Amino acid sequence: MKMKMKMKRVISVILCAVMIFSCTASAATAAKEENLPSFEWDGHPVIFIQGYSGPILIRDRGLETEEQVWGIKPGDLFKKLIPNLYGILSSISKYADGDTAPFVEQFREVSAELIDDISMLPDGSSKYNIVSFPSTVEEASITYIKDELNGDGMPFFQDDFIDTMAKTVPEEYIYVFNTDWRRSQIDNSAHLAEFIDSVLAKTGADKVDIFSMSHGGQLTATYLYYYGTEGKVDNAVLNSPATGGTTLVTELLGADPINFNLEELLRFACVMLNIELDLRWLGRLLPQEFLNSLVKTAFNEVLLPHAIYFGSVWDFMDIETYTALRDVYLDPVENAEIIEKADKMHYECMANMGEGLRRAQQAGVSINIISNYGTQLGTGKKIDSDFIINTTHTCGANASVYGETLGKDYVQKNTVCKDASHDHIAPTGTVDASCCYLPENTWFVYEQYHTQTWFDPYTRCLILELLLTDNITDVHSDGRYPQFELSQNPLDGVYVRFTDSKTGEYSQQSSEMLIKSLTDSYSLNILSVKINGVEQNIGENLTVCRAGEITVPCVIPEGTDRLKVEIRYERKNDLLSDPFTRTIYFEYKD
Repeated sequence: MKMKMKMKRVISVILCAVMIFSCTASAATAAKEENLPSFEWDGHPVIFIQGYSGPILIRDRGLETEEQVWGIKPGDLFKKLIPNLYGILSSISKYADGDTAPFVEQFREVSAELIDDISMLPDGSSKYNIVSFPSTVEEASITYIKDELNGDGMPFFQDDFIDTMAKTVPEEYIYVFNTDWRRSQIDNSAHLAEFIDSVLAKTGADKVDIFSMSHGGQLTATYLYYYGTEGKVDNAVLNSPATGGTTLVTELLGADPINFNLEELLRFACVMLNIELDLRWLGRLLPQEFLNSLVKTAFNEVLLPHAIYFGSVWDFMDIETYTALRDVYLDPVENAEIIEKADKMHYECMANMGEGLRRAQQAGVSINIISNYGTQLGTGKKIDSDFIINTTHTCGANASVYGETLGKDYVQKNTVCKDASHDHIAPTGTVDASCCYLPENTWFVYEQYHTQTWFDPYTRCLILELLLTDNITDVHSDGRYPQFELSQNPLDGVYVRFTDSKTGEYSQQSSEMLIKSLTDSYSLNILSVKINGVEQNIGENLTVCRAGEITVPCVIPEGTDRLKVEIRYERKNDLLSDPFTRTIYFEYKD
């Protein structure tokens, strides 16, 4: 029996590892083409800045010893893992029996070369002669990457998004900016400033447009804080930016156990790969506490001693956490250079980010932020997020504890937007955008995972229009793009609204609900519809055809200003998915 339980644990670990690993693979299905408006190019080159660890790193470039040390392909990783597979499984089995040392040593051995290659010195400089790739403005154009590099250097998962963008902007005017993601954003923002100058000099343009995401969004925000008044940027779109850091990193650094939600992690993996499967049921079968312990041990014992010298790791901490952990992990003499830049980043830039972005905005930069909410932080912390970045940290909004609301008597803060007639409260009652860095230029997408906008037609179209045109000035200017919207990824299954109201709203006269299928791969069986816990009379055998929609009758309860609508459905003829309930919130509008 003991051996059987041990094998079950090992098999579960392998299954989970495959799913987690698949998040790094580049096998995503192309997003479906949308009926986009016809844009007219304004002559501005577009600079694409990807997320953390995305850029390729090259050691000893131009020398005989040149080697790519980051940006390893999945096949290369498998080659490294296969010779050590028996040792890995054996060490995991021993870990399950309480002997952690073999696992630590095995993980250290397997990752030793990779970790050493990207190691930093105590002063925050690189241990080896490493540059990001593409390095020059000539190499960084999409035309060069496609024609001369056979696509090497193209951002992960972005091929289709860039191809769509190229229908408006010539490919030779679309650039991928890569920088050394290990360094401080103080250094990286100066590097970006130099790159923008190079793009302007090469193209003869007067300004550039910037699209950035995650760590790249934090970099863009830092650039705009320090250089935004120079007049070199027209439109800047920050998608899920880690502007204020992320608690995900500090959870790993802390002493407390982590509690990854494996069900959400598996769904996140499917979304990353654009695979229309809902495998959350598998997460319920896996040994969650055991896997979380493995991750925490691997990080603390093997990765942390190296990662602590990455300036970017400190940039990912909010101000309060940075202040608490700086003197725990960093020596004031040996790590003085790291501390100097991290202090500047936190106490100068991050502490005044809203003021800095508004200053750049007043200087003529159109800055727009896409934030996501409605998902618990990946480590299990009760924080509203997009699974990776806290909602508050992306944009400065006030967000409630995950699973709770701001409160029935909550009044929006209006600390930045002082117009009380503007409703900046999310239909869920969980987010107040009136205190954002940019309340009038921040959009929120409910239950959208981190940066997964190209699989969502709503956000995809919004980003392209914000980036390539001046049509949308703020969250009030275009009814197609309300400040708060639902994620419309095919994996989200259904989209719901009341037929007589805008998205996220209802009136006392609402009597009919539209249910739309977000997938054209499966028909959906609608099993039940509940409003505030009361089941609605929708009849039996209700089916929504692929990418189709139906209307159902509904009864609005009296005496409430917020509705909780639960749509339980299953994918027809999909044997690998369980029935799923999508919960959507609506607010009363007279």
